[in-house]
This record gives sequence, C-alpha cells and structure tokens, in this order.
Amino acid sequence: MKRVRIAAALAALWVTGLPAGAADPSLKQVMGENFAGLQKILNALIASRYADIPAEVKLIHDHATQLTQMVPESARGDRDQFLTYAYNLRGHADDLSTIAQALSGPGEVKDPQAKNALREAAAAHYGGMVTMCVACHNRFRPQGVK
Repeated sequence: MKRVRIAAALAALWVTGLPAGAADPSLKQVMGENFAGLQKILNALIASRYADIPAEVKLIHDHATQLTQMVPESARGDRDQFLTYAYNLRGHADDLSTIAQALSGPGEVKDPQAKNALREAAAAHYGGMVTMCVACHNRFRPQGVK
C-alpha cells in the first residue's frame, strides 16, 4: 500500500514537470497515466504476475497512438522525431503484451530456458518503453523545465 502511495505521489510530481505543449490537459493526463502504468508493469514484472501486464500495456499502447495525434508545440519543429518516439513506444508495448501473454496464457511456456528468455525479453521491452519516454522528454522538454 505504501508503494502505491509513493508511486501516485511520484506520478503527480512528474506530471507537473511536463514539456511545453503539455499544458493541454489531455496530454498531461496521457503522460501521467503512462507513468503510472509503467510503475504497475514494473511491479508485475518483478513479481512474475504476467497476467497483470497486458491491461496496463494496452493503456500505454493506446496512449502512444493518441500521442501520434497530439504533437505538442515543443515538438512541431521536429514532428517526425516525436512521432518516431511515439511509434517506438507503441511497438515496445505491443511486444511486451505478446510476451506477457506467452508467459501467462493458456499456452503458457513451460520450458525453463525459454521462460527465462521471454522474461528477459519482457524486461528489455519494458526498458524500451522507458527509454522512449526519457528520450522524448529530453529532446522536447522546453528550456528551463526540469
């Protein structure tokens, strides 16, 4: 319970430091929900609760699609790069969802080596989602915003 409150507090703090163009409440909401979803996914990966991952990843997938239609003012000069980050975020989300389903679904992978390889791939795609978020914020955050 304490971790959930800490994650919620971090999400609230993070949302207040969004890049320019994030003044649009819908963009702030999307980014804040992505951050909260990433926290839930990380917890599920660590606890091997793979069945919990697809719903959170779907949210991030849907938000990445929305981001392709919500290019903020700070990214208008390099729209293609912003869209690349959004599409890459969506691709990592899709791959992570597929892997989580293979780790938890009816046809769950039983072979220990294959399962370990899938767990590592899931972590890599999680890292890819985080990397896309950080790269986008580093590139498109306006000067003076930390």
